[in-house]
Amino acid sequence: MQDSKAISGSTPTDGLWSEYRHWLIGAVVLVVSLLVWKAQGGETVFPESWISAFPFADKVNEFDRWMRPFLQPTTRALGAGVTWFYEYIVDLLIFTQWQIVLVVLVLPAFAYGGLRLGLFAVAAVGSWLVLDMWDEAMETLSLMCISIAFSAIVGIALGIGASQSNRLETVIKPILDTMQTLPAYIYLIPAFFLFGIGAPGAILATVIYALPPIVRLTNLGIRQVPAGIDEAATSFGATTRQSLIKVKMPLAVPAIKLGINQTVMMALALVVLATFIGAPGLGDIVLRGMQRLNVGKALEGGLAIVLMAVLLDRVTHAIGQEQQRTDQGRTQIFQLFPQSLESLKLIRYLELGIDFVWRQIGRVGRAVTQAVAFIPCTLVQIYDPDWSSRLWDFLMRHSFFIASLVLIWVMVLLDAYVDIFGNFPKAWEYRFRTPVNQYMDVLVTNEAFYAITTGIKKGLYFGLINPLNTFLKGLPWWYTSLFFVAIAYLVSGRALAAITFIGFLFIGATDLWAFSMITLSTVTVSVLICFIVGVPLGILAAYSKTADGILKPILDTMQTMPVFVYLVPVIMLFGGGQIPAVIATVIYAIPPLIRCTTLGIRELPDEIDEVSDSFGASVFQTLMKVKIPMAIPAIMIGVNQGIMMALAMEVITPLIGGKGLGLEVFTGMSTASIGMSLQAGIGIVLLAIILDRISQAWTKTQREAMGLS
Repeated sequence: MQDSKAISGSTPTDGLWSEYRHWLIGAVVLVVSLLVWKAQGGETVFPESWISAFPFADKVNEFDRWMRPFLQPTTRALGAGVTWFYEYIVDLLIFTQWQIVLVVLVLPAFAYGGLRLGLFAVAAVGSWLVLDMWDEAMETLSLMCISIAFSAIVGIALGIGASQSNRLETVIKPILDTMQTLPAYIYLIPAFFLFGIGAPGAILATVIYALPPIVRLTNLGIRQVPAGIDEAATSFGATTRQSLIKVKMPLAVPAIKLGINQTVMMALALVVLATFIGAPGLGDIVLRGMQRLNVGKALEGGLAIVLMAVLLDRVTHAIGQEQQRTDQGRTQIFQLFPQSLESLKLIRYLELGIDFVWRQIGRVGRAVTQAVAFIPCTLVQIYDPDWSSRLWDFLMRHSFFIASLVLIWVMVLLDAYVDIFGNFPKAWEYRFRTPVNQYMDVLVTNEAFYAITTGIKKGLYFGLINPLNTFLKGLPWWYTSLFFVAIAYLVSGRALAAITFIGFLFIGATDLWAFSMITLSTVTVSVLICFIVGVPLGILAAYSKTADGILKPILDTMQTMPVFVYLVPVIMLFGGGQIPAVIATVIYAIPPLIRCTTLGIRELPDEIDEVSDSFGASVFQTLMKVKIPMAIPAIMIGVNQGIMMALAMEVITPLIGGKGLGLEVFTGMSTASIGMSLQAGIGIVLLAIILDRISQAWTKTQREAMGLS
């Protein structure tokens, strides 16, 4: 009887509350916030007495003036050494004949990525010559070579140490977490004030910025070696050091190679960005082009950077694979173009021609290797025929590498004793900046184009940015702080709530409250647009192989491009200002949201469709009622990544009119006020940590509620 009463006491209201309680709570919070904002009646002002009691920027500037005389001898000596090393590599690359450098750069692509990647490498490296950006490309590569070398040495050493010591891993893990949360531009601030403008500061910042992935993956690769293998080595009498060097390290090589791949891409991103502190190279071309509103010049530099990024990513990824694949031993005909174009005779003949030439090159390479191997193998055969046979097999397995060394050696000798190599022909150079600038002049004066771009900018500004910015700046500082502290406490607990409270207190006490609200509103709008556009695209890619095939290479390229490059197309189409800054942020931050949405839906079990069909649900109903709710944790990971990427972009967008904390960082560096730059940079970092931890904690809660690990 009591049970029946309990059942009968369950009203429809209970079901509605259970299903829509999050929306109802959100609506109540929004109404209360609007009432508080209305009561405030204007922009909030942080207590002046608190700001006066915490002169952070002034104290940092005073410390900088006091410390600089003590640090200058050391930093100047270190900077002079780095500058000498950098200039030596630059001179080596620039004054060596371009034919030799081109061969050295493209041979690894042929060796590890095959003919297709090799041809792309020739096109990418050749583009620097055609665009007359060879010297700038060599400067960028020189900065990268030094930075990657230092990062790899330090990172692998730290990774090995962390794998052997739980205490060291516990110490460096939160440091690495924080480093990977920091926007890239923040690393340039201490480098600029320690080393000034130029290559030394850029290299120092790049080394530190690119460290985390190589440290993490080296540590992970060694720790993931099965315990049984280590025990077997110990049972054969191997010491801890011998087991590490001869067993664990070789097994961890794939993980270390992956770490180097990530380090290379992060190094390129910051080396290009380091043009803000006077680093030479391709980034400087883009910066000068945007500063002078020379869109064509900026686009040329951006194209060269994109090709370099894609090339380095593909080559380092290919090197990370288990074996070389020169494609010279295959039996099928080489295919360069999609199979749908194979019916065209021109395409077929072109592929047959490339295939024939490549096979002949392979035969020549093997013949050269046989000639090189003949003498040492003959001499060794006198003493040990068996070892001579093994040496022959070893050299023939590496015939591509040996033939490449011979080719480079012959080219160097010819360059030294025979003047057969000349400069790149001027007739082969082509710059498209002039036609691009002419086209842009016509486009921006076109009434239809002007109406479309102006409509987009006005719609975003008056529909989203300005209302949200006015709302956030009008809320009392204590209310906004309490709101975020409460969310942090509910999703994670006291620790995150305390961090959130301290973060907002620092932002207010340093008189950055208004700037931080501008940044928060810009990031919110950017992530909202990413969500509105990215989730449908991710769903489309999950259901359609054609859409996935179109989106995949686009997203791969977008995630390879350095952040700086995203500003070029935006300034071409929309000019400067806060709204173009938002658009650039959306383009940069949308790829992870699309990918995570696609992955979240595709990873759901096939049985879900079968059960839904058995209950008569349509495809749309299954998607909306079942799949999207179950994919929310994966989608929220994409939102988390989008938030972090949007905050990283906030430090770059002031170059095209962005506002907020990023503009304060720029202003501080341009006025040589390390205190202003540092406090604004810390403000961005604190916002990043707060938003990152809250979104991660909420995602973890959702996964646990669904029974997912």
